[in-house]
This record gives sequence, structure tokens and C-alpha cells, in this order.
Amino acid sequence: MKKNILLATAFAAFLTSAGAFQFMPSEETGTAALVQLSGAISTSSGGAFSSSGITPEEVRNRNEKVREQGYDAVIYEINSGGGTVVASKEIMRSINSMEIPTVCRFRDVAASGAYLFSLGCDRIVSDNSTLTGSIGVKSSYLEFSDALEEYGIDYVNTSSGRYKELGSPYVDPSDNQTEILASRSRVIHEQFLDLVDSKRNLSNTSMSRIETGNVFVGETAAELGLVDRLGGREAAKNVSESLVGRDLSFQKLEKEESFSLFSLPGLSSVISALEPEVPIEAAL
Repeated sequence: MKKNILLATAFAAFLTSAGAFQFMPSEETGTAALVQLSGAISTSSGGAFSSSGITPEEVRNRNEKVREQGYDAVIYEINSGGGTVVASKEIMRSINSMEIPTVCRFRDVAASGAYLFSLGCDRIVSDNSTLTGSIGVKSSYLEFSDALEEYGIDYVNTSSGRYKELGSPYVDPSDNQTEILASRSRVIHEQFLDLVDSKRNLSNTSMSRIETGNVFVGETAAELGLVDRLGGREAAKNVSESLVGRDLSFQKLEKEESFSLFSLPGLSSVISALEPEVPIEAAL
């Protein structure tokens, strides 16, 4: 009788310990930094005249915070129609330099330069209605030579160098000069296409469709191979968890607001009028 009681007690203890072992988590949960990037892409001009948007400096600073705070992954939520060429490339390199898994999640728009810098991510997630693609180069300017002639205004050019003022809005360009300007865009366009091809390993059929610079909805972008998965924030979370190998919780990494005169009421339009425009600046 005593032997039976001892066996029953030992069996109950075993069940209790086994049950406790069963409900212990096999892996520690981690944290994914949520970095939201929205607006036009540009280089950082600094100072009080800087406007809001996405800059390489901003992305580098937030990536450094991700490193310092020891996150397991980072998800970049993107809402941008593009911007300048070099700034987009710098952001892509900054994202590519991260030692932890990175996921880019497209929201309403992630096109042109925004798509370019997303190539720095390990995976790309897009809503099926997101506007993306636009893999082309925009290079244009206004030309006022006829208006000057109509009002009897002479434009005096004393620049040295045959093509120094190529693209001036005050001079009617020759066919040769227009071709020079167009060739610049073609070179940058080819660089963009080569980058997409090397990062996404697309078929010839897909490349022939995207090289037109067309904009695609997310569903078509997935069919072409421009994105890895369709979905929203939860899908991006699932993808990052599969890369890390553990459950993740989100932690939003806030952008540090810097003082800008654009934030003061009534001054935005005045500052915009004062900022000089750069003619023939290639943009994505």
C-alpha cells in the first residue's frame, strides 16, 4: 500500500514538472524597431531653411539608434514618391549596412527613388494597392527665351566653357544640346535598371515592363518580382520574425524634430520663394 502511494506521488510530481516544462517559452521574444519614412527624398541642407522629408542624414541617425538600443530587426514603413538620385542611393547604402534583418513596408506610395532605397532591405512588403515602380529618371526645366524676346529683354552670357550654361532657362537649346541633356538621364536610368536587376534578379519580361518607368499597383509589382510579399504591418512583422527566428514586438522609433522656419505659420510660402532652384537636376 505504501509502495502504491509513493508511486502515485512520484507520477503526480512528474506530470507537474512536465506540464511546467511544456509551457516554458522555447525562445525569448525580441523587438523590432519601426521606422517611418515619408515625404520627398533630398540631401540634407541643414539650418533653419531645411524642409521636412526623407534625408540620408535622418536615416543614418535613426539606424544608429537602432544599433545602440539593440533591436533584433528593423521595419521601414515608406510613403514617398521619390526624390533626388544621390540621396536615394545614400539611404539605400545606409539600410544595406545594417547588421540585423531589415524589411521595407510600402504604404500608399513607394515609387522611384523610394523604391530604389528599398533595395537595401532584405525583404519588401507591399499593400496590393500601393503605387510603386516608376523606375525612371525625371529631368526637365522651363525655358523662357521666347518670352524674353517678346518683351525686348536681352540675356547676356559671359560664361566660359562651351556647355557651362547648358540647360539655362534663358537660352533656346540646339538639338545637340538637348541630346546631351537627354543622354545624362539615359545613363542614370541604366544605372537604376542595373541596380534593380542585380538586387531583384528579375526575368527579361519583367525588366522590359519596368524599364518604361511605369507605375504599378502592389499586386502587379508582386507578379513582376519587385516586392516579396503582399500585406500590411502584420505581414511585415511576420516576415521579420521569419528572418530573426523568434517572435517580435514593435517599438516605434520616433523622428527627432529639428527647428525649421517651415513650421512657423505664414513663413512656408515666403521661404519657398527664396530658395534657389537647381535647373536640370535629375530626380527619381
